[in-house]
Amino acid sequence: MKGKLLLNFIPLMLVGIVFVSSCESEEALPQYQNPNTTDTTGINIAVDLFVSAEIENIPYNYSNGLAGYSNWTLSEEEGFCIADTHHFVQSHITAFIQPTRIQEAIYIDIRGCVNNDSLSDINVIDSVLVVGPYKYYPKSQDNRTAIVKFIDQDSVLWSTAFGGNESSFSRFEVSAVVNNDKDEFSQKIVFGKFEGYFYNGMGDSLKIKDGQFKGRIVK
Repeated sequence: MKGKLLLNFIPLMLVGIVFVSSCESEEALPQYQNPNTTDTTGINIAVDLFVSAEIENIPYNYSNGLAGYSNWTLSEEEGFCIADTHHFVQSHITAFIQPTRIQEAIYIDIRGCVNNDSLSDINVIDSVLVVGPYKYYPKSQDNRTAIVKFIDQDSVLWSTAFGGNESSFSRFEVSAVVNNDKDEFSQKIVFGKFEGYFYNGMGDSLKIKDGQFKGRIVK
């Protein structure tokens, strides 16, 4: 891995992936079935929350409740939209992390430009979390966009937002959004898939293939 960039901050998200290469439309992903029903404490958990992808042909799979991983979510506002200061950027993140370390974590940030700054307005939230394709930020900075971040084992931060992701191979899609009736940690569950490239601060890139996820979203 070239150009390692030491991570010099702890992401705020700690407080709170399948495309084929063809252009054919695909149906929503089926729910991933995890046979484990409890974590190591014996407390019942939502067992089928996961993110998986091939990064430079190496498979990664993080599942909620396994190997110390948890699926966390964070919702926040990031100020005014760039093209229209009368609208606000609303961000909803689903993250797969080990709470005691920052390495080997994936964050999926789904965002939209909305005309209401309230995170408690479900109609506004529903206007951001829409089934269909999203452009990668900053390829598009308003309307509906997505960012995927990966912190590797060496604490290097990689993000789809650090580069253009201009290739036709690069794509992100929300496949389904459902209410979370499994626990109280989020209002909704989001399904999706993605492919493209991660970039670091030195301009190096990593190719992402066959990404899919199912995670808690909307705090």
